[in-house]
Amino acid sequence: MKQLLLFLFTLIMSLCGFAQTWIKTDNATVFKFLSKNEKGRKIVPEMVLLADLYGIGKKASDKQDTVIYNSVSSDKPFYIPTEQPGLQNVFYQLNEGDSIVIKVIADTFFNKTFSSPLPSYIDSGSIVTLYFHIQEALTKSEIEQKAATQNKALVKADSLLVLNYCIKNKGFKKLATGLRIKKLVSNDTATQAKKGDMLSVFYKGWIINGDIFDENLRNEPFKFVLGMKQVIPGWEQALSKMKKGEKCRIVIPWYLAYGSYGNGPIPPFTSIVFDVQIVDIK
Repeated sequence: MKQLLLFLFTLIMSLCGFAQTWIKTDNATVFKFLSKNEKGRKIVPEMVLLADLYGIGKKASDKQDTVIYNSVSSDKPFYIPTEQPGLQNVFYQLNEGDSIVIKVIADTFFNKTFSSPLPSYIDSGSIVTLYFHIQEALTKSEIEQKAATQNKALVKADSLLVLNYCIKNKGFKKLATGLRIKKLVSNDTATQAKKGDMLSVFYKGWIINGDIFDENLRNEPFKFVLGMKQVIPGWEQALSKMKKGEKCRIVIPWYLAYGSYGNGPIPPFTSIVFDVQIVDIK
């Protein structure tokens, strides 16, 4: 929030005419400082910038300004490499903490900087105005370290959720891999599922907070071959320990589910829960 207020302040200052003179970097781009952090870290090649951005362009219909980028209202800065085409010669003149305004020809900005066609709603040959505030300038190793720290926090939070869920919902057996299984319906005399079997199953899956992300209880059974990596590892492990007709609730740790990338509604580093019943084995 502090960075957001600073960005808005420098934007107001520029609109009131308190900024410095324009600096030309190429035939399509000029910029000027709104505020400069003389003690800030110098931006050099192969860094990644965490920045606030507010961008406006001219609408082709009536030549009025229209917002084309706005990370400010959501208070969600974004990452941009210093080598971004068309902007690198601007970034290399900045320090961490600087605020600037950039003016660039719209065609160049979209075609060169973001490798995309000029949108139909933006007037060709018009000027795009970009207000940047550089929150951080990070090297690749620092980005990796920051990501590792953030990931560690996510893993810790997820582990706590799993622990609390299993304490509240008693009866889970924990395997050496971290998978947890609770049998809901037993069928001790039935056929055991094994690698190479075609299994037909009904299932419902949800995140520990209760949000259901997938189920087939009202449809045909889902069929797959066990041991052929057609499903996530947590399913492979759990169903290999089940028999025809049995139903289990399984808590699958994130590393046996969708890992550090997540999948659709499932965020990265997120453990998930399934009710699974084997209705047929062939």
